[in-house]
Amino acid sequence: MASMLAQWSSMEASFDMAPTISWMQQHAEVPVAAVGLYLGFIFTIPQVLQKPLNLKFSFAMWNLLLSVFSCMGVTRIVPHLVRTLSQEGFVYSVCEEPRNWYSKGPCGLWMTMFVLSKFPELGDTVFLVLRKKPVIFLHWFHHTTVLLYCWHATLVTAGPGIWFAAMNYSVHSVMYFYFFMANIGYAKRMQPLAPFITSIQILQMVGGMTCLITVAIMQNVSRSDCNVDPANWKLGLMMYASYFLLFGWLFIQKYLPKPSPEVRPTKEQLPTACKSQAWTTQGLTARKRLLRSVSLGL
Repeated sequence: MASMLAQWSSMEASFDMAPTISWMQQHAEVPVAAVGLYLGFIFTIPQVLQKPLNLKFSFAMWNLLLSVFSCMGVTRIVPHLVRTLSQEGFVYSVCEEPRNWYSKGPCGLWMTMFVLSKFPELGDTVFLVLRKKPVIFLHWFHHTTVLLYCWHATLVTAGPGIWFAAMNYSVHSVMYFYFFMANIGYAKRMQPLAPFITSIQILQMVGGMTCLITVAIMQNVSRSDCNVDPANWKLGLMMYASYFLLFGWLFIQKYLPKPSPEVRPTKEQLPTACKSQAWTTQGLTARKRLLRSVSLGL
C-alpha cells in the first residue's frame, strides 16, 4: 500500500498536461461523437425500455465514487489556487498561461482528470434513463455543454480553467454526496440541503461569469496582456449566463413559495362575502382616518 501511494505521488509530481493537450488537439471529434451518442441514448432508449431497472444501490455507489473523486480534486486544486491568488492576485489567476503556473505537477494531473471526468459524468443521465426517471432540459443541456466547453478550454489553454475546476470540484463533492445519501434511505433527512446545493450551483455560475467578464475587460477595455482565447471566454460567458438563468429558474420553481390562487365565492356565499367586504372597507376607512389624524398630530 505504501509503495502504491509513493508511486502515485511520484506520478503526480512529474505530470505534465502538454502531451494530453496535444492529443486532444488532434482528436476534436471525440467530444462531438460522445455528445451525439449521449443525446441519441437519451431520446431513444426510453421508447424501447419496457420497465425501469432496479439500479438504486448502483446509483448510490456511483454518486459516492464521484463525491470522493471531487473531494480529492478539491485538495489538489483549491490550495494551489488560493496560494497563487494571495501571491499574484486575481487578474493573474485568470489571465496567465496555465503552463506557467498550474499545468504541471499534482494540479496539472487533477486539471486533466477534471476535463476527462466530464465523459463518465454522462453516466448520471444513463442511470436516470435506465431507471425511467425524467431527464429535464437543464440536466442534459448542462452535461453536453460542459463537456464541449471543457474540451475547448483545454485545447486553447484558457487561464480561468483552474477557477472552473476549483468551483466544480467543490460543488460536486457536496452534490454527489447528497445524491448518495438520498439513495441509501436518507432522502427525507437530506431534503433541507437541496436548496443549499442549488444555491451554491448558482454561486458557481456567478463565479464563472465574474472570471470571464474580468477577462473581457482586460482584453477590450484595459488592453492588457490577458492570454485567453477570445472565442473561449465568449462561449464560456454565454454558457455560464444560461446556467445562471436555468438554475435560478429551477430554484424559484422548487423552493420559493407560490402565491395561493384566489378563491371566488359561490352564489350561496355571495351575500356573506359582500357583507364581509363592506365591513372590511369600513374598517380600512376608519383606520385611514386614524392614521391621518396621527400624522397630523391630532
